[in-house]
Amino acid sequence: MVTNYGNFDSFCYYSNLPACNLFDNVVKYCPLVGFRTVTGSDLGNLGLILLSFLAIVLSIIFIIYAQRRAGAVGRREMQILFFSYIIVSISAIFASGGFINNRRVLIWFSAIEIGSTVSTAWLLFVNAMVAYQLLPDGGVCSLFLTLLSSLVVFIGSAYIALDSGFSWTGKFASDPSNPALLRNYAVYTVYLLVPLVAIVTYFLLEFYLVVKVLRERKPLFLLITAFLLFSIGQVFEFVVSRYICSHTNGKVDGSLFACFFTLLSFGTLWAFWVSITEDEWVGQGPAWEAEMREI
Repeated sequence: MVTNYGNFDSFCYYSNLPACNLFDNVVKYCPLVGFRTVTGSDLGNLGLILLSFLAIVLSIIFIIYAQRRAGAVGRREMQILFFSYIIVSISAIFASGGFINNRRVLIWFSAIEIGSTVSTAWLLFVNAMVAYQLLPDGGVCSLFLTLLSSLVVFIGSAYIALDSGFSWTGKFASDPSNPALLRNYAVYTVYLLVPLVAIVTYFLLEFYLVVKVLRERKPLFLLITAFLLFSIGQVFEFVVSRYICSHTNGKVDGSLFACFFTLLSFGTLWAFWVSITEDEWVGQGPAWEAEMREI
């Protein structure tokens, strides 16, 4: 039975995904040429590079600001989440920036971006669980499980990507019966499906928390906005990218807007976290911790 599961053909043909760097026979609908620098070299994805730098700066600011909110639920876990987002942004500069031509180097940075993307999505899920106070947030047990699990997810996902790109074991290679087909079940699962499940689960858990416990409009509005912004970014990445690229003669594609809306989504996510912990400053306990115990 013919299935598109694991198939990156259309994704890589129309989009600029880091997973596409793992294949050596990618054909592009609209190759991203970007802009020519004063030195005469091409900088393929200047907008994404600049936005990634902005994401790094803002994430550092959020991490520092979170340090001041000593009484906020999930403060350390939120800092870990944004640190993971920093790794995603740094690796995206090299994996998707369009200025590295060495395929081996591209595979390494693409694997790091894939691993950190999956790890960041996992950390979203972990932050949702922390909000339910199943374990004391910020404690040794909670932080150890958060760091250990995210590290395992990162290493596992990055290894699958590396093995797929370099064919170390051959277990994650493309379909041997049709080498021209960009099919990789493992990368497809860890890079596309696992983050999707983690993000949707985070949204549902936090939605229930806001509706059941907080019963306030502002956090709910921010949560829905963050989810919608991220979704819009994915539409630009997977659907609209081809049209942007063709109408700009390869100077810009959807990855720029995907990066932009993802950045807005993380900013809104930060505002959402602040809104549900806004009364929890130094010297104060969680305002709704007692209510959580009743659920």
